[in-house]
Amino acid sequence: MRVHKPTLNQFAFLLALNVTNTVFQLLIILLLVQFADTEKLGAYFIALSFSVLLSILVNFGTTQTGLISLKKAEGENERKKISAEILGLRTLPFLVSALICLIAPMLSKSFGTYFLLTLPMIFAEFINPQAYLIATYKSKNYTILNFLLKAFVLISIYVFKTDLNIIEFTILATGSCMTILNLIYLPSTLLQKGTLFFYPKLNKIISLTSENVMIMGNGITGQLQQSLFLFALPSIASPLFVSSYGFIDKLISSFRMLINAYGTAFMPRAAGLHKEGFDQWKMIKQQQNTILTIGCVLIALIMFIFPHQLLMLLFMGKKTEAAFFTQTAILIQAISMVPLLMALNVLNVAEVFLEKKYTLHFKGGLLLLLITVISITALKYTLPFFVAGYYPMIIEGASLIVSLSIVQKIRNAQP
Repeated sequence: MRVHKPTLNQFAFLLALNVTNTVFQLLIILLLVQFADTEKLGAYFIALSFSVLLSILVNFGTTQTGLISLKKAEGENERKKISAEILGLRTLPFLVSALICLIAPMLSKSFGTYFLLTLPMIFAEFINPQAYLIATYKSKNYTILNFLLKAFVLISIYVFKTDLNIIEFTILATGSCMTILNLIYLPSTLLQKGTLFFYPKLNKIISLTSENVMIMGNGITGQLQQSLFLFALPSIASPLFVSSYGFIDKLISSFRMLINAYGTAFMPRAAGLHKEGFDQWKMIKQQQNTILTIGCVLIALIMFIFPHQLLMLLFMGKKTEAAFFTQTAILIQAISMVPLLMALNVLNVAEVFLEKKYTLHFKGGLLLLLITVISITALKYTLPFFVAGYYPMIIEGASLIVSLSIVQKIRNAQP
């Protein structure tokens, strides 16, 4: 198998970007576990899940479709046209999301303020230039600057670690960092000189929306599979369990970011191979799945056999509340297979996107959302509570089965 150097470099920088974001999040959690009130820590995780949901709405599937379109674009004017369409599609969802953040304090006394503070994160997603940078293989400097800004924010959080409003400061500082980073790159990516000349008219936006709404909808349903469970936990679990599960949820998100970085970096190359012929794509997919399986099985064994040691490593040997540590270790064992299930699914999703079967993908997401609602209801009224720890594995397993069935249906329909 030939090594495609641009793809390899792209993956290296995207991996570095996602590792930076992952380590940054874990270090923040470490500080908050040490210094923040346990109940407020649960609120932090809920606020982050809220911001992710709105970010998916704002992005509106434009990273996936925009990446492929920008990769295939011929000439700078066509890239500007696609960039303008990306911003056009994001405009209304951003305004709606901003309004939700602004009125949140009036709707929720417990979490409203935290939701309001996520507004910079939402704006950062509106101007997110990563689709352009990935498509043009220009992620290097963005990755480096992201590291420097994240380091600065982490130092700032450490300085204010004993402040009573550390949770609020952390949410606001994280969002501001993301906004500054994306603003710096906006003029050289999505908002180059002359881009607004191509800003799409209403009828064009409506046309583009019909394609992207399925991708956005599936992203929302996918996130809701995790967020709904987290949102429901405070009503059926103790604050300690909510905080422990919130930590696990962010650990799963960290794995997801790394696996998605692998898939995203591979997407431009995958598009070319898929265009060459189905046999080429099938061969490379099998090879990539083998690599992912070997790596994730090793990770699963470490998580299941050494949960306490892994936590000590994540917490850098610092003491945490004993009950929190014990509960989190139990949950780590329960989710040990989740990275493998996610990894086996990433190229299935890529194949669905390459085939542009967005409607099937959305229907699969709705099915998984139904499974989520049934699982939460069963847990609340019938199932023993220990099953809650296995919820991520149940959902990721169901997601893999659904995506495999979609891929098989697509292949059976081919001549």
